[in-house]
Amino acid sequence: MPPLFFVHIPKTAGTSFRLGAEAAFGAEAIAYDYGAESAVTSALVKAHLYGDLHDVWGFGQASAAAGHAMIGGHVNADRFVSLFGVGRTLTFLREPLPRIASDYAHFVRHYDYKGSFRDFYSRPVMQNRQSRFLQGVDLEALGLLGLTERYGESLELLNAHFGTAVPLRKDNRGKRSQAALDALSAEERDELTQLNRRDIALYARAVGLFEARLESFRAGRPWAHARLVETNAKRVAGWAWWADARDAPVEVEVWINGKQAGECPTVELRPGLCRLRPPRGGYVGFHLPAKLTPGDRVQCRVAETGQWFPLKPRRVPAPEA
Repeated sequence: MPPLFFVHIPKTAGTSFRLGAEAAFGAEAIAYDYGAESAVTSALVKAHLYGDLHDVWGFGQASAAAGHAMIGGHVNADRFVSLFGVGRTLTFLREPLPRIASDYAHFVRHYDYKGSFRDFYSRPVMQNRQSRFLQGVDLEALGLLGLTERYGESLELLNAHFGTAVPLRKDNRGKRSQAALDALSAEERDELTQLNRRDIALYARAVGLFEARLESFRAGRPWAHARLVETNAKRVAGWAWWADARDAPVEVEVWINGKQAGECPTVELRPGLCRLRPPRGGYVGFHLPAKLTPGDRVQCRVAETGQWFPLKPRRVPAPEA
């Protein structure tokens, strides 16, 4: 079994999770990547990824030989997702504006940052950080997507899904991070919101997915990673696979304007997903030929469980001029 890959987005309860994981797995069973200069970064990571030869595959082999249970750090998802697989990849997201305020307080406290909060959030590198950490990986595909604001429930899902026993901790919690946010004028808050609208949209999707998965978990229903990818005048297409160990395809119902239009199994190859190492060698796609017109409402459902995706019907767009 490949190790877990933890994408540690700053100020999302990642330190609590990291220390909890050390308690569960043992510190020696975890390799960290927090950059070449970080004292936390593991020697194995530095040797393979920050030396003269940048050898990700070699690191993966060395990690397997070391028996690592988890790899984690402030790295983008595409750093190791092709190595360990999207099903073993996990992260936590946080409401964007409090997250960036907490990030600012952290820089002031630990890096002696002297600029104002507005100076800080005006820097492009500090905007939409959560989206950039996950760029190229759909939320629906992640093995586990947790929420900082619901950290206890997130751990419950994580431990049940991966068979782990990571304890609940609350570490590295800044006490003044909200102050900078509260001090903003209405115009500045609007500016901050506009600058981080991608993260705000991402977080809204994450909340919906989290609540749906938690509901399925509480009801004892299996979860399917699933996404509707294409709706146009001629067809509906997407992908889905089971979150548990079963290798069977998912039977997907396609609903158009509130009526079931057909059913198809997820057995088609999706080459664009193969870099994420999904189950079934990437044969997780489906499509249904259909005659659709702009404004039609399309939604899919997992036949076995009744799980809807997307969570709300999607309207067929008008053709481009």
